[in-house]
Amino acid sequence: MKKLCVSFFLLCTFIVIASLSPTEAKAAQKIGVVFSESSEKYANTTHPGGTYKGQAVSPKVDYSSTYNKELKAFLLYQQQGFHVEKIYEKDLNNLENLSQYDAIVFAYTVMMNHQQRENVKMYIRNGGGAIFAFQTARNESAKFPKSGQMDFSPLIYDVNSWVMEWDNLTEVFHSRFIDDIMLGNSTISNLNTIHPIIQNTTKELGKSKLSLTKTDTDWVEVIKPWQGGSATPILYFSDYSSTDKPKTMKKNEFGAAHAIEYGKGRVVQIGFKIYDYIDIDTKAEWQDNENGDAYSTTHGDKDAQVFMKHALNWVTENHNGFVPRRYNLSLYSDSVQGYVAPSGKFVFYSTVTIKNNGNVPARGTLQVEILDANDKVVGKGHERYIPGLAVDATTNNADQKDISTHTEKYQIFMPGNLAAGTYTIRTSFIEGRDDRKNADEKYATIAEIKTLTRAKGSNKATIAAAPFFQDVAKSNGAYYDIKNLQALGIVKGSNGKFNPQGTLTRLQATEMILRALNIPASSSAALNAQDSKAGDYGYAVLATGARYGIIALEDGKINAHHPMTRAAMARALINGFKLQGIAEITFSDVPNSHAYFKEIQALYALGITTGYADHTFKPNATVTRQNFAQFINRTLHANSK
Repeated sequence: MKKLCVSFFLLCTFIVIASLSPTEAKAAQKIGVVFSESSEKYANTTHPGGTYKGQAVSPKVDYSSTYNKELKAFLLYQQQGFHVEKIYEKDLNNLENLSQYDAIVFAYTVMMNHQQRENVKMYIRNGGGAIFAFQTARNESAKFPKSGQMDFSPLIYDVNSWVMEWDNLTEVFHSRFIDDIMLGNSTISNLNTIHPIIQNTTKELGKSKLSLTKTDTDWVEVIKPWQGGSATPILYFSDYSSTDKPKTMKKNEFGAAHAIEYGKGRVVQIGFKIYDYIDIDTKAEWQDNENGDAYSTTHGDKDAQVFMKHALNWVTENHNGFVPRRYNLSLYSDSVQGYVAPSGKFVFYSTVTIKNNGNVPARGTLQVEILDANDKVVGKGHERYIPGLAVDATTNNADQKDISTHTEKYQIFMPGNLAAGTYTIRTSFIEGRDDRKNADEKYATIAEIKTLTRAKGSNKATIAAAPFFQDVAKSNGAYYDIKNLQALGIVKGSNGKFNPQGTLTRLQATEMILRALNIPASSSAALNAQDSKAGDYGYAVLATGARYGIIALEDGKINAHHPMTRAAMARALINGFKLQGIAEITFSDVPNSHAYFKEIQALYALGITTGYADHTFKPNATVTRQNFAQFINRTLHANSK
């Protein structure tokens, strides 16, 4: 993976590599081509059609070999002078395995599981390059269709929304899926030569326009980049004689290939079967009695080969680009009322709006709860799963509605004899795919609270903004972090104050993380510590925290009331939220031998910490309550899945 030089040795290495010839530089890079066993198996399966929950399921026919496309990619880049290795599905299971490569090529890879996609996402975000030649699909390898049964993988059943077409990889592409479209007699070319990939390709070819033509009918994948995102079309579906979606498809409107920047990494996405155009005249273990020939209906072998070379050059070259990940949702409720209805039930109703203002698509559950003074839920509450919030005001083709915003009216019924007093109305968004059940996969990221007060004998309630901490002013840099954590119920304060500069204890830090993860303290959890025993204040919290790796013993002691250090905080956040990230920069005061080196590096890679101006992390420094609130809020938003 591309590295940030932080030592004289690395700087010298960079200078040497920069002075190499293009062929030598390519050989110094390490490229992995994915050979997906599941994708090849899937290509060769057949399944009957039918109906599933009212949706028509088309028969799954036998596709041409996926392995042959992967082999073409491998041999093509090998012949072009790149150092290429085969990598397999098991290698996608570990971020450290992936991070040894400067770029990874996915040729027709449709089968991955959720964790593998997460690893690929983090690999790119940390600075890796990737080429997706005919898009990676949402298919869950764990749900491979059984023999004789319908294939549900083309349906939206786990992902639930085209906004999240590629599951957690969606945010990498900075685009939303539009449709699979059939084109007849198609031509793919560039409209200009602005992007370096096209500039270098046309320069080598000695012409201003690429031309990839196909004389029969074929499927292509059409996507739409987010407004203001980093996805740039570099090839277009420029001509065709027929299409099955004339209302959707327009010539020179949709990109056939996109150059994308995400985090520190670069991606080239290709929405058509480019390997069908490429001819590889090499004896190899070709499948299905095929060889490396281009399809007879395609023309543009040289154009395709040179384009693929410069696409790989672009994703692997050293660059200073960085596209920050901005998870930014707003949530508010209005028209809020509460009263006793003629039915005798106490009715609370409102309209809530949640909007995506960032560059990361979101999905999750909108939840409204009424809480009493002891934080116990009153009544049933309200929940609505929102399968996808786009990151711009793009519209859904079917109904032309803005799909970056969700607004709904709801009502909650409570006992008519609701006791007089003040209650909390908490409206929150629980980020995560609907089928994700573990705490580290679904947790609330943003919330709003109001108060509902019912006077004795009254049939109506008074709704007001919830009071905020008296000692946290808007000018405080952590104001919005603390305000969100208060709304989420993660921080409580005392006597109306938060004490932002107060020292945070290890017990308090553990309790806050457990609240953020919605994990209750378990009475069955045990802690083998010299200084804490069952029945002590906070014992269950600490024992539960130790069970989840949030807190660890220090020389046999838990040190519950000692200050939380920044190093221990890094461990708590990474283990608690099960985050991962690899950074090539090293803080001057955190050597590789440091006990929490990997955890601190992951915090940096995820943008949760930047360290201090003098390039230190100060691992032994203590954490204030305000600092910890900032770190938890950043963590909630840093790696939503």
